[in-house]
Amino acid sequence: MVRQRHACLLAALLLTVAQATNLAAAEFADPVATPAELTEHALRAPVFALAHGTGAVALGVGPRGHILRSSDGGKTWAQVPCPVSTDLVAVAFAGATHAWAVGHDGVMLHSDDAGVTWRKRMDGFELGKLLVDHYTRLAAARPTAPVQRALEDARKAAAGGAALSLLSVWFRDEREGFAAGQFNLLLHTADGGASWQPWLERTDNPDAYSLHAVAGDARQVWIAGELGLVLRLVGSGDDARFERVESPYKGSWFGLAVAPASLLLYGLRGNAWRSRDAGAHWQRLDTGTDQPVNAGLIDNDGSVTLLTGRGLLLTSNGAAQRLVPLPRDGAPLGAGYALLATPTRRLLLGTAHGVQAVEPAAPRITP
Repeated sequence: MVRQRHACLLAALLLTVAQATNLAAAEFADPVATPAELTEHALRAPVFALAHGTGAVALGVGPRGHILRSSDGGKTWAQVPCPVSTDLVAVAFAGATHAWAVGHDGVMLHSDDAGVTWRKRMDGFELGKLLVDHYTRLAAARPTAPVQRALEDARKAAAGGAALSLLSVWFRDEREGFAAGQFNLLLHTADGGASWQPWLERTDNPDAYSLHAVAGDARQVWIAGELGLVLRLVGSGDDARFERVESPYKGSWFGLAVAPASLLLYGLRGNAWRSRDAGAHWQRLDTGTDQPVNAGLIDNDGSVTLLTGRGLLLTSNGAAQRLVPLPRDGAPLGAGYALLATPTRRLLLGTAHGVQAVEPAAPRITP
């Protein structure tokens, strides 16, 4: 009788576990295949990145696939549909109508109508396959040490499924763009995003540090990353590659901003450094804080604006080395993630509570 009772209890336990497993499986929704929920809360949710398009169009992206769009320079915002519900961490325009967004799970999205509608172009599974296929072919044709290392890294990345993260996207013009991410992940397009070529072997980054930000202009392209990594694009065509530049700080950089005559790096522990000679020499800016600097802008005259992780907004004028808090009204910003300057001199801030606007009295800052 006791043995029978134990058998019944075991059967009941196994049934309960099976039911719970089936329920969990039924409730799980793969974020790379599940559209983002349309909700009013999206307007008050974190905004991790901002981008300015033609005229008064602006975009913001954030967690759970939230994409916000403004057509009046950031005065009002509306959520637009998104085909994924994974976190989006970067957004950029490529010309007047094309926009790109990237994020966790290897997700890459594209819009051809200035951010009104979006289509998924890639996720981590497709990205892993792209990496392995590309470097398998390349290793057969050119079995150099960097290519072989890239093939090994590609196989490891593909084995992780969708666990890859793209952290930055930037376009030089409508045709050429870059997407960068974890563990030296770097993609390049020369055809407006119709195809993407892995560039893992084209970085002077043998330790595979993560690439946190890529930015540039018509003349230069830079990458900032983990543990003081700074890379600059040299050469062109098949000879193009990112060479390491001596970093003024060995901690991680969170981003960079590029102006024709100067370069800005910012990151951990209040670090912000400016160079006026393409990274040959650096000047440390006095931020007066040890808060992480999550976003920054630099003007043609060297003026700098920074936003820290705790919502401290700092600015300098011209060549001034010291930054001071930017006067503003209203409630505290909360956590700060992104900065965008509009053509009308408004500053748009991506914060933990959505997009907030500031009307600065400082000199105009170029987006």
